[in-house]
Amino acid sequence: RGSRGPDNTPAAGKRTAAGAGLRGLLPSIFKGPGLVVVLVAVAVGSVAKFQPSLFFKIPEVGFIPWGMTGGAIPPYITYDVWEGKNHESWLKDNDVVISTGAKSGTTWMLYCTHQIRVKGQAGPKPFVDVMFSTPWPEILQHPAHTAMGQIGMMHNTTLRDGDNLSEYWNNAEYPFRIFKSHYAPRQQGKAHVKSAVLPVRERRNVKFVAMARNGLEVVRSFNQFLNMFRDEWRGTWGGFPPRASEDDITELFHQWLPAGRHGERWWEYVACWWPFRDDPNVLLLHYADMLADPRAGIRKLAAFVGVDLTPAEFEDVAEKCSKEYMVAHPSHFRYLLPLNPDFGNNGELGIIELGGMVSKRGKPGKLKLSEAQKEVWSKTEEDILQDPALVKWAREGGSSPGAFA
Repeated sequence: RGSRGPDNTPAAGKRTAAGAGLRGLLPSIFKGPGLVVVLVAVAVGSVAKFQPSLFFKIPEVGFIPWGMTGGAIPPYITYDVWEGKNHESWLKDNDVVISTGAKSGTTWMLYCTHQIRVKGQAGPKPFVDVMFSTPWPEILQHPAHTAMGQIGMMHNTTLRDGDNLSEYWNNAEYPFRIFKSHYAPRQQGKAHVKSAVLPVRERRNVKFVAMARNGLEVVRSFNQFLNMFRDEWRGTWGGFPPRASEDDITELFHQWLPAGRHGERWWEYVACWWPFRDDPNVLLLHYADMLADPRAGIRKLAAFVGVDLTPAEFEDVAEKCSKEYMVAHPSHFRYLLPLNPDFGNNGELGIIELGGMVSKRGKPGKLKLSEAQKEVWSKTEEDILQDPALVKWAREGGSSPGAFA
């Protein structure tokens, strides 16, 4: 008898009637504002399908149509280098991956690990910037790039002084290479966590350093971090990231709750790393412990990466890992883009305003959270994290194998 609609008329007839109704609307659609809307929709759809990076040419708001048509947010962060077996093509045994949580001492740990690697000395190449000596494979340095394509560029890019970029991060004199990440380990039951991509147990000969921070401090620190980006970097990505409010942290607070846009970056990060705290190729640290006793943290980190420091070498490393030293050398922490010619092939510009990444260490931001917000966060920690030991450690550190004696 053929399919029929809910009112017992043939479904084909329903489609015919709908088609006739649509044809009847066409003349009115293709007049005035209706025509503009249709043309804009067609244009947006075409850009999204054939060249979505064109959205970034729209000043200030280009990231919005990019995201609305399925583009990743942030648009310059990718999981590609870790997907499947991609890591096998570039990650080597004995590499060290510094995969700290967002706003949890990433730049500090990268620099300390490098200083341990060179025992506080100049090393085979001078330290120009974290992106030269301790690169971040997950960040796209240009909208036209792919993450895996950038791996090849990291090996083949010649800087203006004639040096090859690889001499800074892949130098044969280094005892190990260092890479930056913000991701969590792969594991069963976490397929829904997009950032749980690191092959920690597949690559037992690669070492992973993770570090978490009190969640409320992360929220406050992230608020001021969003305003550290250079306008040139925002312009590259259609205005992303937008500036944060300097008067009210309420919206950002909700974005960092478990169901919020940034929720995974803290809640799942902490929950995913905790079961790996006893793995021999994992060092799980807490920002509060490192801040309270950085010398003990340096010893822990050096032992983990297998570097023996003499007393004099230790003092050199400790000095260079200090906030005072790093603040005095802000040009090392601009996050230069040697693979993006728009920013200067030898690093005239960087992602971050000069001094932004190191001057605020230990200072989570001027905006305060209300007592009600603190209570909500505390209750959510207990509901989501559940394990009392994990809740305590996430808040204040001190109880994981990475804690300092």
